[in-house]
Amino acid sequence: MLTPGWFFGFDSLMEIIAFIIAMAVAHQAMKGYNLSKEKTFLYLNLSFVLLGAGLLIESVSNLVVVLARFHRGFLVLSPLGYTINFITQVLAYGVLIFTYVQQTRKMGVEVAMATVPLLVFFERNAFTELILVFLLAYIAIQTAINYSINKTTASLLVLSAFVSLVISHLFFLLFTLEPVFFAFAHTAQLFGFLLLLAMLLRVNHAR
Repeated sequence: MLTPGWFFGFDSLMEIIAFIIAMAVAHQAMKGYNLSKEKTFLYLNLSFVLLGAGLLIESVSNLVVVLARFHRGFLVLSPLGYTINFITQVLAYGVLIFTYVQQTRKMGVEVAMATVPLLVFFERNAFTELILVFLLAYIAIQTAINYSINKTTASLLVLSAFVSLVISHLFFLLFTLEPVFFAFAHTAQLFGFLLLLAMLLRVNHAR
């Protein structure tokens, strides 16, 4: 199984919570777009709709496996759910990279987006997580550059959020070696989503 036995089921609950937070982030991003008409908010909305969809699909897939009492015929749903979640994450972070590429007028996001049709993975492994770490690390570096220029609370929250998401996928990467890191990974992911939600609530409230 993709999940440590002692954590299976509970991880679905955390993913559902993450889905709810992701949808709240998407809602606040759309609200920010309606107020400001800045495309950055629109890209953020699309990104978190994708992230939320992937999380929901994986969590429901795992819950079905649990409710079916791990019947052999249903076990394939768990890795299939992870595969879909992985692809949506690549797309979501690709959208955010595209946003930063547009802002800096540089090309390169095509590399990240072009990998999607070539990647079909049916279990969590070091290679898939490494891809997500690199995508998130690029975004985190860009947010660090923005914070070094702006020095605002909002930019600090964005930087902290993506650093937390990088850490979460580093934990997922370490999970392939030691199962205990799985719980830390989910916790860091939730924290990152909450930081982004706090940023959007702060920005929208100020308008």
